[in-house]
Amino acid sequence: MNSTIEIVTYKLKPGIADEQLQNTHSTLNSFCSEQEGFIYRSISQDQENTWFDIVYWKNMECAKKAGDNFMKSKVCQTLNELIDDKTLVMRHMQADSEKCSTN
Repeated sequence: MNSTIEIVTYKLKPGIADEQLQNTHSTLNSFCSEQEGFIYRSISQDQENTWFDIVYWKNMECAKKAGDNFMKSKVCQTLNELIDDKTLVMRHMQADSEKCSTN
């Protein structure tokens, strides 16, 4: 069974510095690593200041449960203060094909 990929895109609210979001990365990484089925997370930003938060989960059930836990968490409250909710888009999908490096 292939993993579930969660892709969240968003922009920051006007006046919020990138460093404010970057200060949450460690806390959010810790939160994710404590969730059942967590595999991998990365976060990046494109040239238009859109952030891409990509998380791999064991399956959809784990992704949904982690999402429910996230909504109740302090880190969620912190992120809500930084993110422009009008730009937030969350997607979940099952990987069609996967391959990990053996190096």
